[in-house]
Amino acid sequence: MTNFLVDSDKKLSNLVSKLKDISEIGLDTEFIRESTYRPILALVQISLPNGEIYLIDPIAIDRRDLISEIISSTSLIKIIHSSKQDIEAIYNFTDSYPVNIFDTQIASNFISEKSNVGYSTLVKNLCNCDIKEGSWRTNWLERPLSTKKVDYAADDVRYLIQIKSLLIKRLKELDRLSWFEEEQANELNKSNIIIDPNKAWKKINFPLHFSIEELELLKKIACWREKLAMKYDIPKRWVFNDSSATKLMLKNDKKTTDVITNIKQKLSDSEIDDLMNILLLKKSIKNKNLIPKKDIEKKCSELLNYVSDEFKIDSTIIATKRDLEIFTNTNSTAKFMKGWRYEIFGKLVQ
Repeated sequence: MTNFLVDSDKKLSNLVSKLKDISEIGLDTEFIRESTYRPILALVQISLPNGEIYLIDPIAIDRRDLISEIISSTSLIKIIHSSKQDIEAIYNFTDSYPVNIFDTQIASNFISEKSNVGYSTLVKNLCNCDIKEGSWRTNWLERPLSTKKVDYAADDVRYLIQIKSLLIKRLKELDRLSWFEEEQANELNKSNIIIDPNKAWKKINFPLHFSIEELELLKKIACWREKLAMKYDIPKRWVFNDSSATKLMLKNDKKTTDVITNIKQKLSDSEIDDLMNILLLKKSIKNKNLIPKKDIEKKCSELLNYVSDEFKIDSTIIATKRDLEIFTNTNSTAKFMKGWRYEIFGKLVQ
């Protein structure tokens, strides 16, 4: 099998033309995200049904619109394993949101008792082939690409087309293809991948006993942090981590002071003032302790384990411990109260 390096606009244009006659490709990316908010795209790998593999070098090309044409095509299926970060990296590079994705990790969750298996494990299980795991420390921006890096990158897409075919066959046998399609549509929705600062709070694992006032404060703190991280293109944990975000909400002046002291040296006075103005909302918060409904939660957990065993699906794919806590302790609608999850589990606990 041949690997082709695409390191010029002309080569990329030729590849785009070739893909017009193809219905599906395997796709993966390599990117760096150690010290930035946004991922830096370093490589795009594409496998074709005939076994050819193309490695697109984003550093060497100017025509980003040609990559957009590939990932925006509604007639070309892009087969990706665990696609969320790849989608984000491509979107950041092209400003085009990928469509017509088949995520092999999401699909595999419905045919296996283990959830979110890695690509190499899936290749071994379905194709009986061994591939080497890459290292997260690899500098994919370094040029020229070594033979070792090229081989690893190529392996990441080599089996994707074959895996998709095997997964679809098994999903149809289990009558779960519609489950997968529903799940993928929800998981890969743009709002779940490209973060809106106003919704950044949803990524924080906050205590469920928070009052409405406390939750409103958390929303503002999370939004402030997200916007700063975006402004300076730094990981949001560099501003402060999620634990510090929840500490800022507590009526504990020492903990608040500790967090502020740690970030003061990183930010301007006006930025600190903006945060302090947000924290003034703490004065309106009334103490309210919610007693967790452990008995109900335990019964739901027992039912969940029964359903998991019955359908031979990892229980966390149906509902996580956090989902059960939200369902039993708040008025929020849990994700298992709709769609395929409702049919096999939600209707049992309503």
